[in-house]
Amino acid sequence: MPLKLAVLVSGRGSNLEAILKAIRNGALDATVEVVISNKPEVKALDIAREHGIKTVTIESAGVTRKEHEERVVAELQTHVIDFIVLAGYMRVLSPYFLGHFKDSAGLFKIINIHPSFLPAFPGKDAYADAFTAGVQESGITIHLVDEEVDHGPILAQRKFPRQANDTLESFKSRGLALEHVLFPEVLQRIASVGLASILGEQVRS
Repeated sequence: MPLKLAVLVSGRGSNLEAILKAIRNGALDATVEVVISNKPEVKALDIAREHGIKTVTIESAGVTRKEHEERVVAELQTHVIDFIVLAGYMRVLSPYFLGHFKDSAGLFKIINIHPSFLPAFPGKDAYADAFTAGVQESGITIHLVDEEVDHGPILAQRKFPRQANDTLESFKSRGLALEHVLFPEVLQRIASVGLASILGEQVRS
């Protein structure tokens, strides 16, 4: 059965677009049931609409985090979904939110992509932080969300090199290209072999 996904976004939606292209091309056995943004009129919403996906804007500005999360949870609960995917969603999810999406093993059914080789460089400016630190290579991490920021069971990591003539923009561009490959790959692995199998592989490695 195809994975049923809900995607949370805050911006331009490049990872959302990569996921939708993989679905369209048959590389990812999944459907996106809804795309929810905490900001109005972002490009990610346009991308979703172009693919015929339902979009919902639930603005976070001007309301408390609890009120905002209650509205997002209420919308998500109107859909049958297997996983929530965070694709450039610039909000830290509270224990209240996480508690609504826990599986029988006690894991949260929320998948995040982070632009560093965690645990190095958590936070919202990971590319800039890694570049400023002068790393010779960085990476991309896809993980399940837990109560800590940019933390949780790792599903996949992949490294990319820093080139001698890199600017921050070229360094970031190389990382983004890897994000767009790795995210659909990991989701397809979940669709193919299941989450427990992937987590077991990570433990054995």
